[in-house]
Amino acid sequence: MSSYTAENNQAPEMQQNLELLKDVQLFSYFPGKALKLLAFLAERTHLSEGDILFEEGDDHGRAYLVISGQLELFKQYDNEKVIVQQYDEGDFLGSFSLLDAMPALFTLQAVTKATVLTINRKQFAKILEQFPETTKLSLKVILKELHQWERRNIHQAEACCLRRTGATVL
Repeated sequence: MSSYTAENNQAPEMQQNLELLKDVQLFSYFPGKALKLLAFLAERTHLSEGDILFEEGDDHGRAYLVISGQLELFKQYDNEKVIVQQYDEGDFLGSFSLLDAMPALFTLQAVTKATVLTINRKQFAKILEQFPETTKLSLKVILKELHQWERRNIHQAEACCLRRTGATVL
């Protein structure tokens, strides 16, 4: 008879989480001990098709790494659902929500059966507190991400729309 239990499964899952988190740009510069703690604290969430992770206006305080399946970010305008972005395996989203409370601008929904690795704001704050050097590293990566986002939007916007898109002046 096997002595394999859910408790024994924790170590392999944590190791899998660690390998996944190493590939996330936000955590790629974290010291090994900080990354291991994050891998331990992160939780796997299994979703069915149509499950909502958060709705517009929610302060969900979480970031998600898509392990499998597909998610869809959308905004509801009257009765029309406007898809803003689709996320697939390996995509990471929600890094800004780890830093502070802010209402979601969109709704995030599972398009297919999916599994995500979930990191919440309290877990992330614990990492920043225990490993102070990670604060500067995190901000550097997030600012770079914001700058890249802004560059993409400026290049995609038509001349007439540039005044309405706003700018962070980075």
